[in-house]
Amino acid sequence: MKKFVLLLLLSLGVGSVVAGEREITFTSSYDRSTQPAVVYLPDRMPQNTKLPLLVVAHYMGGNRFTVRQQGYYRECENRQWLLISPELHGKKTAGPTSCAALPAQHDILDSIAYMKKHYAVDAHRIYIAGRSMGGMMTEMMIAKYPDLFAAGVAGQGISNMLSMTTTPGITKCVMDECGDPQQNRFDYQRRSAVNYAPNFQYAPLIIWHGTNDTWVPTAQSEELFNAIVKYNRFQLPVYYLTGACHCEGNYTAAWICDQLQYYRNQGEVDTDVFTRFFPELELVTDEAKSFFWLFLEPADKGRFARIRARIGADGKLDVRSENLARIVVNLDLLAKGTKITGYRLHTDGDTVLSFKRGDKAVTDIAGDTTRGAF
Repeated sequence: MKKFVLLLLLSLGVGSVVAGEREITFTSSYDRSTQPAVVYLPDRMPQNTKLPLLVVAHYMGGNRFTVRQQGYYRECENRQWLLISPELHGKKTAGPTSCAALPAQHDILDSIAYMKKHYAVDAHRIYIAGRSMGGMMTEMMIAKYPDLFAAGVAGQGISNMLSMTTTPGITKCVMDECGDPQQNRFDYQRRSAVNYAPNFQYAPLIIWHGTNDTWVPTAQSEELFNAIVKYNRFQLPVYYLTGACHCEGNYTAAWICDQLQYYRNQGEVDTDVFTRFFPELELVTDEAKSFFWLFLEPADKGRFARIRARIGADGKLDVRSENLARIVVNLDLLAKGTKITGYRLHTDGDTVLSFKRGDKAVTDIAGDTTRGAF
């Protein structure tokens, strides 16, 4: 009878009845493939309470089970956090060498969607962490989804694939996944967090590196920090672990969770928006996607698109864009009291700027469009 009740509860999606590690699968939103992940549920999960979610991205050569040995289960148990670690699959190769590919990015997104569907996730406290290739993935996810994550901790990640000098083994793995860097230059660039430096103004990234790392040189973290600090004067300096090499455990799961625990992805109480709110955004994207109150669609999919958008005190929206075919402003995601009464669009191409509320287009906001370089 007890076994029957347990099976019934699981079939109804009541995942909190079984603590510890669970293996799950989800359907990739990128290519519709079935992808595996491991979930860790803390014991004695409080009823009717939303819990923080930690996403752990595995390193090169690792897989979804790597998280078992890294100490995260104990930390999530002690802190009453949910955890998921997906198997990151690449564009040309399997998870161990996926190198922050678009399919792997969607594995992260899909794993979060799975957790939100099956468990009580505190969407204000979704964290991501990883080292080596997992650090590279963490950097990319914070850059491309600053409205999703409360914060991320990235260790020893490759931030610029084109400037990377490393061991022959890693070079071969990168070449297998990404191909020749001269023939596939943009594929290398779009996986490199340094090219998204403006985006790091909107979600915290904590970076660490071992100073004796001969596999991924400290120059990778230095270059990323120097790029980010041009846009974000509050960017924390790189945490260096003196004398540490690449394959050590280095900073522990406890230290990493300590860095994350205070961050919340939420605005002021009087803004009436769910996430952090910024009336001014400067962003880079490699694909069509949303950022906060903007949806951006590149014109040329073989290069980056850029935008600077600012809502002034007078209600005028000033936009400068490069390589964007379409910009949509979601009025529902603006802070309470923020109104757009008109716009000025400066674009380098045939960009269409539109507004929506709910599922309906808003057509009574007029503006001017001029052409010119970004």
